[in-house]
Amino acid sequence: QMKILNKTATTTFNKLVELAKANDGHIKIDNTNGFFMPVCVEVIEESENLIKVSIAHYYEQNGDLMADPEMCFAVRNDKLGCMVIPYYYKQDDLGIERESVIFDGETFKGIRFKMQADHTAFANMWMKNIKGQQKI
Repeated sequence: QMKILNKTATTTFNKLVELAKANDGHIKIDNTNGFFMPVCVEVIEESENLIKVSIAHYYEQNGDLMADPEMCFAVRNDKLGCMVIPYYYKQDDLGIERESVIFDGETFKGIRFKMQADHTAFANMWMKNIKGQQKI
């Protein structure tokens, strides 16, 4: 079974997406004067039944932006409510790039269940950290 963000993480995620949507679909949030890495939020795709969102911390190394990390999420609204599904994780300094859900348009074509569960566990913790760090 595919995992979704827990209720607390979903609340934080939804606030991040609202801020991005109010700012032409992307925003860099830094409420800490550089004490913590800013969080970048971008709505990368939006259709009737599915929204895809990238959330990332970036730093610069030799002129390149490095993801530390970047995660992508699919948001589905249906009769069960809003489901936030983590499906992509990238950590540039470790050379990690993992996609746990493969899409064919709006439908799920393939799911790596263990990896997707790991992505969700990390994302639940990460949203808690972002909420605390950025006072969201």
